[in-house]
Amino acid sequence: MSLETSLELNNQLLTQHNALLERLITALASGVALRPDTMAQVQEYRETVPDTKAENTVIRKVTLDDLEFSDIIALAAFYPTPQELSKAMVKRVVDYRDAEGDKRVVQIDALDSALQGVKRAGHLNKPALLDLSRNILRFWDDLPTIAARRDFAERLLDAPADGRHEVKPKTSGKDEERTGPFYCKNVDGSAASELHTLRKLNELLKKGHIEITKVEYLQLQEDFARKNAAKGGTETGDDAGDNAGEQTDFAALRKQAEGMILQLAKGGYRAEAVAILEKQGAKKLGEVADENLADVIAQAEKALEG
Repeated sequence: MSLETSLELNNQLLTQHNALLERLITALASGVALRPDTMAQVQEYRETVPDTKAENTVIRKVTLDDLEFSDIIALAAFYPTPQELSKAMVKRVVDYRDAEGDKRVVQIDALDSALQGVKRAGHLNKPALLDLSRNILRFWDDLPTIAARRDFAERLLDAPADGRHEVKPKTSGKDEERTGPFYCKNVDGSAASELHTLRKLNELLKKGHIEITKVEYLQLQEDFARKNAAKGGTETGDDAGDNAGEQTDFAALRKQAEGMILQLAKGGYRAEAVAILEKQGAKKLGEVADENLADVIAQAEKALEG
């Protein structure tokens, strides 16, 4: 209410009040009582102050800018296709900050580690970082190493925004560059072979054999050796017939496992290295039993591959 309006109303009230007093004095002097219905009713003014507290309280919606760098990486992995940010999505990525052991996702941590080493990624706004992460995850299987992921990220950042969908990982012609030994098994896993030429490997793959890692090959050889011993040493599990029953070199396996655990720790995968050891009930590699070394190596290889 303006000052002029307030003063005008006050004057009106004062006039009515004076008139009432004058009539009251007249009535007292004449001895005539005033009837209630003839008394002027004095108006009372109360200014109503609106409650603006509720109106001024605005609940702001959480945006990508409220999330941390690592949250954006997790968001890209959990939700690879673009969609509106929801409370459930935010809660999931925020809860992942404190995830440990088996609850950690190797792919998320591997991408986070890779992009932490890309200087320009740290200066991107959150929507751009999310787009970059999703683009890398699209070709994850073609980016087996942290160096390949960082190189691809740099190439994506070099490309114009409307041309990033055309950027593809570099092809390295891996088959031509590969050197033996190679390892494969038949479909039912009843036999496994160590090969020294790519030509021989390709021949067996065409026949339906499956390529495996050295660790898987050694694990199969252990199984074959146990079965062979149980049957009196009359059978072999190797296609070539010269590796069955051969005693596993645990010293070599332990050295290999040690190297891979160290590689994980130095490459930003310390949480994965600790988790692998914990699965064996150990805090350090020296506490892992010989027969579990192959399993440690297999898990380490999987973690490094992402």
